[in-house]
Amino acid sequence: MTETTHWENPVIDMLDSTHQRISVTAFLKAAARAVESQRPDRLFDDPWAALLASREGFSILEKGEDRGASIVVRTHYFDEWLQRLTHEEGLRQIVLPAAELDRRAFRLSWPPATRFFELDLPAVVLYKEARLQVHQAQPRCQRTILAVDLTSSNWENQLQQAGFQPALPSVWLVEGLFFYLPLEQTRQLLARLSRLAAPGSWLGFDAIQSAMLPSPLTSSRIQLTKKNGAPWIGAIDDPVALLASLGWQASFVPNARTGYEYGRAIFPFIAPAVLNAETEKLYHMLVTAKRLPLEEPPRL
Repeated sequence: MTETTHWENPVIDMLDSTHQRISVTAFLKAAARAVESQRPDRLFDDPWAALLASREGFSILEKGEDRGASIVVRTHYFDEWLQRLTHEEGLRQIVLPAAELDRRAFRLSWPPATRFFELDLPAVVLYKEARLQVHQAQPRCQRTILAVDLTSSNWENQLQQAGFQPALPSVWLVEGLFFYLPLEQTRQLLARLSRLAAPGSWLGFDAIQSAMLPSPLTSSRIQLTKKNGAPWIGAIDDPVALLASLGWQASFVPNARTGYEYGRAIFPFIAPAVLNAETEKLYHMLVTAKRLPLEEPPRL
C-alpha cells in the first residue's frame, strides 16, 4: 500500500525542541502493547511495539499497578470498533489525531480503499517512521502521515490537501490525549474536528471524570503520572452532553467492566460486584459517538 508524509514546516533541530519532544506516554503505550503481544492469550498482536517502546517505556510500565491493562483494554476495544465500522458499515477514512506510535494501519486487516490519516508532531513522526522503515514494515491500507501541531491554525487545511474528503463519512479516534489537556482545549479540538466530520461519521476517545483525580483509591496512579511529567489534568464529567452540543450522539462504557470481559483487571481493581455508577467514575470512559444529520434551516 502507498504511504505519503506531509510536513507542516521545515524540520530544523526539532529533536532538541522541548515543545516537540516525544512524550513518555507514547513509549508507555508501546511497551504495554508489546508485553500484551507476548501473552499466549493476547488480545492483539503488535510485532512492532517493542521496537518503538524504548527502555523508558518498559521502565514506566513496570511501575504501574496493572502493568498497562488500561492501555491494553482500550486498544482492543477500539480495534474491534474500527474493524466493525470499516468491514461492516463501509467507512473508509480513518483519522488519528495525536497518533503517536499507533500501528493499526500495519497490524490489522482493512477493506480495499481504506485510508489512514495519522497526525502528530514532527519529532514523533520522525522517530516512528525511521524505525518502521528500518524494519521494512508495510501498511495494509493507504496511509498518509501529517507532521503537524494540533494547536496550529491550519491542520484542517493540511488534512484536506492531503486527500481527506470532509463530504464523506469518516472515523476519528483520539486515544490517550484528553486527560492531559485542559477541558477548554479539549472542547476546541472536538469542535474543530466536528466541522470536518460529515453526517454518519464516528468519533471515539477515552476520558476520565473529575472524581478520579482526588480519590484516595487512585492517588498512586495520579502521583505516578505527575512523576512521569505527564499529569492528568483534564476531566470530562459528561461526554454525552458535551458531544451533543457539537452534533454527536454519544455513549460510553467504563473500561473496568470491559476489562473484566477481556480478562484484564484494571487499577484500582474494584470487584465487578462492587462496581456501580459512583465507583465506575474512578475508571476511564471509552466513548463512542455518531455524527448526526445537520439540521435543515426552517422553511419559510
